[in-house]
Amino acid sequence: MSIDFSLLPTPPMGFNTWNHFHMDITERLVEDTIEAFITQGLFDAGYRYVNIDDGWMAPARDRRGRLVPDPVRFPGGIRRLADLAHRHGLKLGLYTDCGTRTCGGLPASYDHDLVDANTFADFGIDYLKHDWCHVPFEDFPGLSEAQVAETLYTRMSEAILQTGHPIVLSMCNWGHGHPWEWARGMAHLWRTTPDIADTFAGPTPSGVLSVCEIFHRNVVLADFAGPGGFNDPDMLEVGNGGLTPIEEETHFALWCLMAAPLLLGNDLRALDDHTRRLVTHAGLIAINQDPLCRPARLMGSEGGVHRLQRPMADGSTVWGLFNERADERTVPLPMAMDVAGPVQDVMANRTYERTDARVSVPGHGIRVFRTG
Repeated sequence: MSIDFSLLPTPPMGFNTWNHFHMDITERLVEDTIEAFITQGLFDAGYRYVNIDDGWMAPARDRRGRLVPDPVRFPGGIRRLADLAHRHGLKLGLYTDCGTRTCGGLPASYDHDLVDANTFADFGIDYLKHDWCHVPFEDFPGLSEAQVAETLYTRMSEAILQTGHPIVLSMCNWGHGHPWEWARGMAHLWRTTPDIADTFAGPTPSGVLSVCEIFHRNVVLADFAGPGGFNDPDMLEVGNGGLTPIEEETHFALWCLMAAPLLLGNDLRALDDHTRRLVTHAGLIAINQDPLCRPARLMGSEGGVHRLQRPMADGSTVWGLFNERADERTVPLPMAMDVAGPVQDVMANRTYERTDARVSVPGHGIRVFRTG
């Protein structure tokens, strides 16, 4: 059996609770976030998934062995939230883990794949993030981590298919065992990196990576992504306070260029004007959601400036110039941009006839152009 690729023809756009709220989540937060999708213009911009991460389940399964929502923090249940999301034209996502416990220590899905898949189907959820904590490797003697991952993710993928309920499956084993090489057909997206930090570059806490570190790990995997299956360099940190406005623009634009999921990780109830304008930027979202789904390739790097190129379904080409250095750089435009016709500066939302052979890129900034 193979997954239904049509469930995710382009990268998912939505929200996930983890980056900002971690385990401190409630039914009210999800309700307010659903409302924010509408009032903040996110629905109109194309965002659909409201994903609840770790922390939603009770500390123990019920007498029938099923996962149940925490009765204090989610007294109305998950099905009610799914119905609420669906009434607004949105989709609801949920979280579980391949191991014996979630990363936060709550019940997980090891040896419970089918019962959990049926529970998720009964809840009416549309998206499942399947994590990689507390995996009992001792139960798989002689197998590599990649083989264990393929075994466990296959179990959940097949269990979901058996339910007959359409659910997007997001593998979150942090890139261990190169899932991009074997996950297509089993999952709709696969994490390529450890967790992201709310830091642009430089030192980060153990086990997490900066935006720049994640970019370098993910951008070289362009060949493995396409319609129905996507590289996932983790959720967005825009709006969480650790990045400057220019760094936020670069972070968001890079994820759009790489055909990555656009899963907002900030508090949507309190979007400032800059973040709202950025995450609803029509030109960048159009690049991310282009039906060709060909991630940008790294065409070269010089002096800390990285040149990216992405073909589009309409025959045009998108170019990115990403300055990883802290100082402003003036660099040549890619020679292949020397084409007849106007050039669109996507970030500035203006079109002009090309006259200059060089362009300035601010420190930690990016310039995005579209030609043809």
